[in-house]
Amino acid sequence: MGRPEKSVVQALIKELQDADKRLSETAATIARHRRDVRTYYTELCKRGVDKSLSEVPIESLNTESDGINVTALRSAGLVKLTDVLGKSADELKSVQGIGDVMAQKIVQNAADSKDKIEKNFTLRISADDTKDPAVEGFITELYYLMKLGTLDDDIEALHKVGHYQIIENADKAAAINVAGIKWMFYSEQTKNERLNAYNTLLKLKNEGYVERTNVLLGSYSEAVKDVSSANAVAQFTSNTAPFFALMDKLFGKNAVKDEEQVMGLPEDVIKAINEFKLDTSLMIATLRSYQEFGTKYILCQQRVLLGDEMGLGKTMQAIAAMAHLTAGGLTHFAVVCPVSVMVNWAREVEKHSKLKTITVHGDDRNNLFERFKEEGGVMITTYETIVRLDLENCPKIDMLTVDEAHYVKNPQAQRTQALRKLAALSGYCLFMTGTPLENKVDEMIFLISMLRESLSGELNGMKSVSKAPEFRAKIAPVYLRRVREDVLKELPEKIESEEWCDLTAKEYALYAKALMSKNATMKTRKVSYEVEDISDSSKITRLLELCAEAKESGRKVVVFSFFLGIIEKVAQALGEDCFGIITGAIPSEERQDIIDKFAEAPDGSVIVSQIIAGGVGLNIQCASVVIICEPQWKPSTENQAISRCYRMGQSKSVLVYRLLSAKTVDEDIMEILREKSSVFDEFADESQIDEVNKQIMEEIVQKERERLGITEADIVDDQAEDDDAKEEISSIIDTSDNKEGE
Repeated sequence: MGRPEKSVVQALIKELQDADKRLSETAATIARHRRDVRTYYTELCKRGVDKSLSEVPIESLNTESDGINVTALRSAGLVKLTDVLGKSADELKSVQGIGDVMAQKIVQNAADSKDKIEKNFTLRISADDTKDPAVEGFITELYYLMKLGTLDDDIEALHKVGHYQIIENADKAAAINVAGIKWMFYSEQTKNERLNAYNTLLKLKNEGYVERTNVLLGSYSEAVKDVSSANAVAQFTSNTAPFFALMDKLFGKNAVKDEEQVMGLPEDVIKAINEFKLDTSLMIATLRSYQEFGTKYILCQQRVLLGDEMGLGKTMQAIAAMAHLTAGGLTHFAVVCPVSVMVNWAREVEKHSKLKTITVHGDDRNNLFERFKEEGGVMITTYETIVRLDLENCPKIDMLTVDEAHYVKNPQAQRTQALRKLAALSGYCLFMTGTPLENKVDEMIFLISMLRESLSGELNGMKSVSKAPEFRAKIAPVYLRRVREDVLKELPEKIESEEWCDLTAKEYALYAKALMSKNATMKTRKVSYEVEDISDSSKITRLLELCAEAKESGRKVVVFSFFLGIIEKVAQALGEDCFGIITGAIPSEERQDIIDKFAEAPDGSVIVSQIIAGGVGLNIQCASVVIICEPQWKPSTENQAISRCYRMGQSKSVLVYRLLSAKTVDEDIMEILREKSSVFDEFADESQIDEVNKQIMEEIVQKERERLGITEADIVDDQAEDDDAKEEISSIIDTSDNKEGE
């Protein structure tokens, strides 16, 4: 090969060095942010530990009955653990009543207490802490890394590929361009070295180094363009989950070791999970460490019953398992669930992964099923639908997920028999239930028998020792249950969920009729509760399911609605589980009396309340599940109501469920609340906010009318019903008790 032209060599070197410089600067910036996030984390942890230590009374040194003279220490002004930390035994001996042996024991016990607190400390932060500059800085750095996604790894990998090649070869390649006569006197070895250096750089360019650099740095600039403290805090306030998921990834403890301690899994299962490489390339969301563990458990054990407590993200773990299998080349997945959560499943899969879904339900189910067989993807269907499908000619299902698996109780039922067929066709099989099955041994064994028939015979002979260690050891390879207190030590106590419900035929007819009313802005929000038979109400159906699950999990519930009529319907549907009703007509003293008695009520009890009447001035921390029946016009209305349970003194994580109707005005309202909620902060008083609400709702309703082809000629002026709606509103707004402060 002859020598390349000088201009060609110089252009190549300059192009590569320019790309390398930009890539190096970006890599250095990312590394600085990584250092900064750890610096903030270390500082916040140190402050947290110091605060914890300062709150420990001196009496803690005597917990092992070591005979330490606590009275003598207190008399000397040493009343907290921090007062003795750092003091030597000689210093402590100067305290009257403290001898040499006791002084040494105090030093040792204080050091042990400090070590224990440091070891067990978990950083907890909430939206209320964001005014602290260190917390704000920490959240901002986390937000920066969140926005990068996997870009930081991609940039680092590309930088590693090119940087040293360019450094090592640029000067050698440039030396090709020496004067011609001088080149003639170089040895063949030297010539080859310099030509090889040039060829190495040319190969790097031809392999797309510059182009990939430009693409990555373009993606980087786009990803971080809106990173600021204000945006980071706003995102953290609206959704803490991804922040804590990233904290898990960056600073989390050994999740598998923690899980082993909690669940007592066999060593071979732990070893398999430790060695399992989870592919999350098709996931959009970041898994918490315990969710990653659960996903690996599902994939390693293949046919399992996941019984995590409600709110821990069983759906996310199922999606992650399907995403892993899809990345590995598998194609056909099925989700069987109650009709009330079918639309929720579709949204969750599409929101958290790159998997495609197909909902097989309704009159067109057979055609949709045929499409699924041909195209694959995630088929979402119901217990009732699988009975009507031709499962004899169904291809192998790569993974079957059965939600609310405790619905399958009767071996003779058609749904059970159909599910057995589907399970037999499935390679991986995941049954999910938030209902604790430990006290329902027959149900547990029956579900396990559908997963692993060989195991059910052994378990039937162990019913009498169903709570004994040997029974738990036997079911551990197939049954995994975590409760919130075991795995969410650092997550703030509020987890919010949108529960999307599909309108039934009767609800949809009422919805269309409501849009033809002049008072459509109110009526469309109440449709699901206006059906004559509550069994036709998709929202009440889901509400009852959530309340039942809460009861099984030892929780109490508060249900909020804006409308009196809805409150009455919900109370009627709940029956004996409805502990009481709170409206604007009830004086504040009576409301508090209801709450006081509610604290002593059995688990599963439910209070149904008007959202403004019960959303202000009451402390309902004995409840840990909040259900909001319809979207509210102002975020502050919901936040105040949720804060009745999510406040100081709450011992459990609070689960918030918003009942929403798919393909209705609910979608538009929620979009506005998510994207434009700050508009409400721009107005000084209620009248201005009400005017904005009215305008927004009128625009939403008009949009819906146009979608359904409803014209002005179809609009009915049903004045009597308008008056009812006004009275309903005034019963809340005009109640002076609602002016109470926090």
